[in-house]
Amino acid sequence: MQIDQFLKRGAYHPTFCEDFSLVQPLEPHKLVLAVMDGCTMGQESHFAATLLAKILRKVLKEWPYRAIYDPDLQHLSLQRELQALLAALFTDVQQLKNQLLLSTAELLATLVLALLDTRTGEVAVLALGDATVAINGQLTRFEQDNRPDYLAYHLGQPFETWYNRQQQRLHHTMCVDLALATDGIDSFQPLVPTEGLPDVPTYLLLDQRRTGQPEVLNRKVRQLEKEFSLVPTDDVAILRVQLA
Repeated sequence: MQIDQFLKRGAYHPTFCEDFSLVQPLEPHKLVLAVMDGCTMGQESHFAATLLAKILRKVLKEWPYRAIYDPDLQHLSLQRELQALLAALFTDVQQLKNQLLLSTAELLATLVLALLDTRTGEVAVLALGDATVAINGQLTRFEQDNRPDYLAYHLGQPFETWYNRQQQRLHHTMCVDLALATDGIDSFQPLVPTEGLPDVPTYLLLDQRRTGQPEVLNRKVRQLEKEFSLVPTDDVAILRVQLA
């Protein structure tokens, strides 16, 4: 199994990177992956993306202990387990919002969350906001007209009510190549006029060249800049896992 991560501040964001990513085992054969994108129009949006990742990491660390006291958590389908993880995240964000007296504007961040069974290849994905997901060479784009329906907008309502309205879901039973990316994947622009530009999402999320080499995504992004003067103008976070 090869796991590649890439995170870069966009050229139009001179101070902070507003994206974040997380990869963490849930069990010996399960992996949780997530990319977050803070809302530029929000308040301290780099904080929102990072905070969401930290809360998710807390949920994942607590999960084995929760399962001891709630045996039902040990027998969930992958899709239901993803829902349960998100429910725990939702509750913790609600509580932290109240404890820290945070405004909604301080919590605006998109979230793409995937639960991957590395033994069977089954994967469940939920995208909350704009994002691109690739599974086995197939790109899926989730677009909300650059006006994401952030999780933070719905913290005042029951989780189930909100979750049942979510449509941006994917499920695959034989995944061998999975990639998640924030919408910054579409922001690459040439610094100087350049012809013959490659398709960046295809190159970074689907292309199989250099598989097995360390820092593949970093190498490819450097190549894009060197050969085509292409750089991301928006912050971008990418995760890619190849099982075979």
